[in-house]
Amino acid sequence: MQAERASTLAKVFNVPLLSLDGTSVEMASLLFLFLMVIVISNANRHRQWIRRGVQLVSFVVFFYVVYSCLGVFGMIRNGLYGLTLVGSAYSESFYWLALPFVIIAVTLLHGPVFCGWICPTGSLQDVSGWIRKRLPRRPGGLSRVELAGIMGASLAFILLLVWLGAKKKLFVEDSSLHWAAMLLLLCCLVLAGVIDDIPSRRLRVFSLAAIFFTAVSHMVVTSPVHFAFTSRDDPASALTTLVILLAGTFVLRSWCRYLCPWGHVVGFLHRFSRLRILLDASKCNRCGVCDTSCDVAAIEKGVIRVQHCQFCHSCVDHCASSALSVVDVWAMNAKRESQPAPAEAPQPSESPSA
Repeated sequence: MQAERASTLAKVFNVPLLSLDGTSVEMASLLFLFLMVIVISNANRHRQWIRRGVQLVSFVVFFYVVYSCLGVFGMIRNGLYGLTLVGSAYSESFYWLALPFVIIAVTLLHGPVFCGWICPTGSLQDVSGWIRKRLPRRPGGLSRVELAGIMGASLAFILLLVWLGAKKKLFVEDSSLHWAAMLLLLCCLVLAGVIDDIPSRRLRVFSLAAIFFTAVSHMVVTSPVHFAFTSRDDPASALTTLVILLAGTFVLRSWCRYLCPWGHVVGFLHRFSRLRILLDASKCNRCGVCDTSCDVAAIEKGVIRVQHCQFCHSCVDHCASSALSVVDVWAMNAKRESQPAPAEAPQPSESPSA
């Protein structure tokens, strides 16, 4: 398994950066990104504008420098491939394992900043979110006509995939389109009120299992945004990316919510992270701003759903009463365990029987 060189016309710096492929510069650039996020995320002013700048830098780094990552599917597939090389080709195994290992380590130590600050797929969805928030919206949500139009377009897209599959023109390499069809279907069902948003996020487990199965079976399933990192034409990946951008205008960060396999892994690890965003109920005025400021709907009445939080700090920055803050959970638990237990009150002795 080798990373393919990108040769799109947009990559004007492809030749100058050609020598960086497969070198320590790749890992150095990723470590720089994570260190930059860890430092900058502690800023108290203009943090969301700074986050947008980090996302732009991150996209450039992944687009021009990092070729060991071929999307959210590729990070899982490459990590498994790197594990098979342990004991036989240490340097190559490190090359493929480095990015997944760094993401896991940083998630445990500093929270899921990869999802909220660095991931290129997440950054693209924020563009859709920016557009959606500026479109006129009626209080009652989408009308029946609008919803019927969306569902009709989604159904036509799914039928097209079925027809291509029946004609045997849809190869395994193009199966990222099935993820795109599923995403459209889920968004339509959620918008129509047929299924609920939170339970639907459990489908990320099946997405993760599917990538594991295809990796073990030596089948290549290309990721969304993969077309930007490969030298061959990949219209399926490009179309899937377009679908994700379209879906993001109806359900914010819909890919992250319902189908991202790496998002499920990071969300699970966040349960054990050192840093979390916690609510101080004594300061909360129940204004609901934090609920609406979260693009992945990870907050309900100020309470953070840890497994869905992407650590973008938007809720913290928009909370006027400073009821939400980043807390070192490990230190808090250690302090709690080190404190002596309160002494029990002495029990009154029983009076001797006569």
